[in-house]
Amino acid sequence: MSNVRQISVFVDNKPNQAAGAMRIIKESGINLRALSLADTADFGIIRLIANDTEKTVDILRAASYAVNVTEVLAISIPDSPGQLSRVLDVLGQDNVNVEYMYSFLGTSDRAVSFVIRVDDNAQASEALNKAGIIQLTENDIAEM
Repeated sequence: MSNVRQISVFVDNKPNQAAGAMRIIKESGINLRALSLADTADFGIIRLIANDTEKTVDILRAASYAVNVTEVLAISIPDSPGQLSRVLDVLGQDNVNVEYMYSFLGTSDRAVSFVIRVDDNAQASEALNKAGIIQLTENDIAEM
C-alpha cells in the first residue's frame, strides 16, 4: 500500500491566518507539493503534502498551530477525458467511499495527480492496483 501522509492545519477563518502558516513553512525551507484550503464559518483547514512531513509538523506545532496527520492515497493518471471518472468507477465498484480529493501538478504535462481521502485505504489501494492505476509514494511526491 502506498499511503501518503497529509498534514491538516487548522486556522481561524480570519484575514492573514493562512498566510501566517505559509510564512512559517516558507521560512523553514519546506517545499509544498499539494495544497487544498477549505473553510467553515469559524475556521479553515489547510490540507497539504510537503517534501518533509516531520519537519513541517514540528515547525507548525512549535508555532502553536493545531496539526493533524492523515494517511491518504495519491495517484497519477493520464491527462485525458474520462480518466478521473474511471478512477471513481473503480473505487465505487469496490464500495470505497471517497471523502474528498484534490489535484496537484506532477512532473509531466501528460499526467495529472490527485490526493484522495477514502474510508478504506487498503481496499482502495488494492482496487487501484488491480485496475493498473499508478499510486504515488511520499518519496515520489517529495521528488517532484
